[in-house]
Amino acid sequence: MTRIGRLTALVFFVLAIIGPAQAKEKLMVFCGAGFKMPMEEVITAFTKQSGTAIDVSYGSVGTVLSQVSFSRQGDVVVVPSPDTMEKARAKGHIAPGSTRDLGYVVPSINVQKGNPKGIRTLADMARPGIRVAIANPETVFVGMLAVEIVDKSLSPQEKSAFKKNIATYAEDFGKMASYLILKQVDAVIGFSSMSGWYPDKIDTVKLASTEIQRIGVGQAALLSYTKNRPAADQFLGFLNSPQAQDIFRKYHYFGTLAEATAWIGAKKPVGGEYRIPADWIGK
Repeated sequence: MTRIGRLTALVFFVLAIIGPAQAKEKLMVFCGAGFKMPMEEVITAFTKQSGTAIDVSYGSVGTVLSQVSFSRQGDVVVVPSPDTMEKARAKGHIAPGSTRDLGYVVPSINVQKGNPKGIRTLADMARPGIRVAIANPETVFVGMLAVEIVDKSLSPQEKSAFKKNIATYAEDFGKMASYLILKQVDAVIGFSSMSGWYPDKIDTVKLASTEIQRIGVGQAALLSYTKNRPAADQFLGFLNSPQAQDIFRKYHYFGTLAEATAWIGAKKPVGGEYRIPADWIGK
């Protein structure tokens, strides 16, 4: 082997040793797409204070749970409801006693800025010519909420008209927001936080309190596969800090159940599941 060849081999050997060591110092977070905007800012603030870098993967509930199940890696997971966290816990993914509540989310109608179609109620989304999007109810938490709201709040005729107006089923919360921003749809059933993500592009129209069947709360927990427990614990603690809570409120998430209840005007269950009827499946 030439001198250059030996040096090249040495470089690769050193990198092979250093690489894993450096990787151990970086956290991996799996996060529901509905929390992406505040989470990006929270992670930036945490990294600035602690020096710990974080890689994060965003996706629908189904995607996040699949990623954790298949990879058996990572440090922290963030999901939009307690029942989703319970599914992860039942599969052995969650470190005992590590679950923490984050911001609360309330389903609402989201429209283009200025509400050019004059959509004021859920029934308005069933008007002829209104382009509607909901998230995939089989894999996305807010999609499940949307189906339950439509099924329990609209008449059979209104439900039929609503479904005819659906232009697309979004794969996650962020994609739903992009459809509004690009003016590909007129309205979606999302969360009130969507207008906090894009205050210059999106407005929120409140649903009637009787139409809201349940709400969500972000929950974060340590994954049982973490290889950097001290740093993961530190990040989990930061998620519950006043600084992080202020960031969530900045994007129109509710810091407490009392805040969410006051905005709705009625008490609602947090989390839980709705069995999706067959006529919504496979869309």
